[in-house]
Amino acid sequence: MRDLRDIVSRELLPYLDQPSQYVGLEHNARAKAPLSAEVRCVMAFPDAYTVGISHLGSQLLYATLNDIDWCMCDRAYCPPPSGEAVFRDKGVPLFGWESRHALADFDLIGVSMGYELGITNLLTMLDLAGIPLLAADRDDSHPLIILGDAMADTPEPLADFVDVVVPGDGEEVLTKLVALLRETKAAATSREETLRRIATEVESCYVPRFYAPDEFGHPRPMSDEFPAEIPRAMWTGFAESSAYTDLLVPLAEAVHERVVIEVMRGCPNLCRFCQAGHTRLPVRLRSVEDIISAAREGLAATGYDEITLLSLSTGDYPDLEGLIARLNEEFADKHVSISLPSLKVDKQLSALSELTAAVRKGGLTIAAEGGSERLRRAIKKGITEEDMLAGVAGAWRSGYRSVKMYFIAGLPGETPADLDDISALCRRLSNTRREFDNKRGNITASVSWLVPKPHTPLQWEAMVDEDYCWGVRERLIEAFKKTPNTVKFHTIEQSQLESLLCRGGREIAGVILRAWQLGARMDSWNEHWDWSIWQQAIAESDVDFGAIVHTAFDPELPTPWGHIRCHLDGAYYRKQREAMWDVLDETADEPPAPETDE
Repeated sequence: MRDLRDIVSRELLPYLDQPSQYVGLEHNARAKAPLSAEVRCVMAFPDAYTVGISHLGSQLLYATLNDIDWCMCDRAYCPPPSGEAVFRDKGVPLFGWESRHALADFDLIGVSMGYELGITNLLTMLDLAGIPLLAADRDDSHPLIILGDAMADTPEPLADFVDVVVPGDGEEVLTKLVALLRETKAAATSREETLRRIATEVESCYVPRFYAPDEFGHPRPMSDEFPAEIPRAMWTGFAESSAYTDLLVPLAEAVHERVVIEVMRGCPNLCRFCQAGHTRLPVRLRSVEDIISAAREGLAATGYDEITLLSLSTGDYPDLEGLIARLNEEFADKHVSISLPSLKVDKQLSALSELTAAVRKGGLTIAAEGGSERLRRAIKKGITEEDMLAGVAGAWRSGYRSVKMYFIAGLPGETPADLDDISALCRRLSNTRREFDNKRGNITASVSWLVPKPHTPLQWEAMVDEDYCWGVRERLIEAFKKTPNTVKFHTIEQSQLESLLCRGGREIAGVILRAWQLGARMDSWNEHWDWSIWQQAIAESDVDFGAIVHTAFDPELPTPWGHIRCHLDGAYYRKQREAMWDVLDETADEPPAPETDE
């Protein structure tokens, strides 16, 4: 293995912006010496260090692999464009942050791809490492590229770039995969045979090279020895496991600096638009005692003063009130902030706000999704306006001074009246503060655009077009001018690209590669986002953008993601889709909610 420590210190670090992001000396870092391990891995996060260092999933797998005696795991992140230029100018290959050994010399590179707009960052990392971008061009000297996280549920756009896809929970599958790799490495097994064994012996591992897409983009196995469906991995030991507390403490400022405790995996709500809610079943819980213990250990291990209770819907934790009461008892006098992201707002929030009154609070974020009752019923968002009003009023009383509301525009059956209800609801929520101190509360509405995600009842719907989105944007901006509240929007073109990158098949690989060649980098960062690059890449390809993004799919035909088998099946999704349209048809003529005095 190539040890790059001297060249990194001498030729690279002095020329980088914020070199502290590249030194790998964080508190709680734990990678072993590469030459002492039989199998050498890297968890590669395809975004900047400031984002990746805060990603809990990567840290969990990093710790899991380092807990294996004969295995070591390092970390790597994607340099932003300014850093990429220095790497290329100095001729330094991408390396493991802690060992400073060349990435291309490891056995396995695991990539946590949680978001479509990080796709070109993966190509940047592979190219900087000197690893061929296309899996078909790699040989026995190259590491295996393993794809995990959300994009593993819709992997076909990335199938040409990765060797193995692991949909679902990675803790057990990755452990089995590296054990097999240890065996094949010791026997000097070829790359091809190693991949064949992974595809046939390690459940929940999809090896794209052994599958070919049919006319609908649905991958079919080339031989009967390979499974036609890949079951999404589900870690059965979550509830009994201890939360990971030895979190890495960055040397440079990160987007999140707090103790993150995963209290629940899976979500009981099954909102019809939510991919994560449908794919991460079943629901598994950690006990209150385990969470309290993890909070103590995490604060001691990191020195942070904020705790985040992480799950898809923290408000659905069965004993949340008891948990908050215990956290309040333990940490109120220590001025530790308790963050409860994306709460489900129901009558529980009013009581919860009182419980957190003595605890220094972070921001309160509520995912309402639909502005009107009819849309919330249609998408199975089981909250009412009455509950929201009561809950937010309780939040004002307990010390919150601002609330962020998440909404989705472009939902099936959406009408102008439904859009007007977004601003009207925010106004009514703002006015609940008057009951407390006769002032209006500060509500920020964040509006995103529906991307009909695979593995949901909405997966066959068409995404609304760009003109529709601009019309919605103008309508809401005008409506919010009449209120004390603020409205913000997700970038329309980025949402359209997300749709292409999750709903398409292997034909999308050519678009991705061409966009990267044209300079697409860090597409989720506003300062680097350039829609014109992607437009050119799409125009130069044979891809029918409108057919993938703006056209409804036939529910009876195969899909490019149908080979990934989740907890729920297509029959369930079709039944839920019919139920959604039943609600929309029944409520199409409902009048908008009445306005209230400002």
